Amino acid sequence: MVKTGKPRPPVPGGPAIPRHGGDGGNGGTRGAKNHRATGGHHNRLTLATYNGRTLRLDSHLAQLEVELGKIRWHILGLCEVRREGEDTVTLESGHLMYFREGDQQSQGGVGFLVNKSLADNVTEISSVSNRVAYLIIKLTERYSLKVVQAYAPTSTHSDDEVEEMFDDISRALHSTTKTHYNVVMGDFNAKVGVQNCSESVVGPHGFGSRNHRGQMLVNFLEREGLFLMNSFFKKQPQRKWTWQSPDTMTKNEIDFVMTDKRHIFRDVSVINRFNTGSDHRLVRGSLNINFKAERVRLMKSTLRPSMLQTTAGSETFQSNLENRFAAMKTTTDVNQNLKNVVRILREEGTRFCSMQRKGRKSKLSEETLGLMKKRRENPPVTSSENRQLNQEICKRVRHDLRCSNTLMIERAIEQNRGSKVFVQSLGRSHLTKLTTASGEVVSSKPAVLSEVENFYGRLSIAPPIPVKGAET
Repeated sequence: MVKTGKPRPPVPGGPAIPRHGGDGGNGGTRGAKNHRATGGHHNRLTLATYNGRTLRLDSHLAQLEVELGKIRWHILGLCEVRREGEDTVTLESGHLMYFREGDQQSQGGVGFLVNKSLADNVTEISSVSNRVAYLIIKLTERYSLKVVQAYAPTSTHSDDEVEEMFDDISRALHSTTKTHYNVVMGDFNAKVGVQNCSESVVGPHGFGSRNHRGQMLVNFLEREGLFLMNSFFKKQPQRKWTWQSPDTMTKNEIDFVMTDKRHIFRDVSVINRFNTGSDHRLVRGSLNINFKAERVRLMKSTLRPSMLQTTAGSETFQSNLENRFAAMKTTTDVNQNLKNVVRILREEGTRFCSMQRKGRKSKLSEETLGLMKKRRENPPVTSSENRQLNQEICKRVRHDLRCSNTLMIERAIEQNRGSKVFVQSLGRSHLTKLTTASGEVVSSKPAVLSEVENFYGRLSIAPPIPVKGAET
């Protein structure tokens, strides 16, 4: 007797359906997909580059952080930081900032701003020159991402200086810690324009016409095997240009994002509503890196009420739930009823624990934030009005920061705290470079920690130094 039963249909999550679940598809059925134990992981990151013209004063940095709070970002590359020296600091917001001064005092310079959610993943952050900086983000135990930020010389500088910058980028890519993924971005002061028929490193959606510096950049991309990601995504012309002249008549695309693996990018676009008063616009790239990762914690509650909230508001919370459940319309669909219950619990829980979701209080006043919102959503038409609004915002930001610092000092005096609070500091500085006993300079976080451990280990086992004149 021959069995003629119908085969079972493939289920989502089984390897019989390619690209469903955590497997690639090699025959057989292993059951429905378990959402709590997937075989793959998509790491989504958002990189951006921005020439803010200056971050020399704390008021400029305050404006930048306010604008960043309105968009999604993880790593921001900075051009023309214009801060003195070189340092890595943790800001009051928790974000990690690195900067290096330019070739002249209060001129040029590059840097990074890393979102506090990724700050602990930074294993190395440094620079190879005053125009090229880099950082390395640890994605998994196996994969890391290197981001290189560059600020190219303007047209007033010679081509030799541009070639020197390209050599610095090559050093950052090849002479530092090797990574699987590499991204280069920044202000290149070059117009690449549309794609030529024989070019593979430039996509079909370029903008404008190419100049001499743009051809130099394309030659560099072909040498290094990098792809100009701005040109691989179709956008309207108003979403392509990144710089405009003071009279707003000339608009060019001179800020770019590049990579050696173009398949990891989902999108590259200009963020029009991001505005700190610069003549440049922020360019943002979205990455979707797919790799097998370590299993993350699945149940991480973000609605944990404090003891005070539990004791003071439990009756109100229970009453609200009873009222919502009583008014809820039930249906014959069990799944729909469950969705309604979950939605009510989440809404009431969010309202009940809303105090824990609020970020730190801004140092800027509501009037200042209102002016920044006006500049972001309804920018002035004429350059004179735009300049006047930027000056008014800068003036108000400086005033708000002075008032905030004065209030902090007054509170410190009332609480009888130490005088260190009076010192104006950007943030908590980090040790990013260290010279070993052999004279080698190390900059990666594991190497620095290892050298510190070795130093204190030798110090603890070293014999005591005899004191002259001491009795034996």
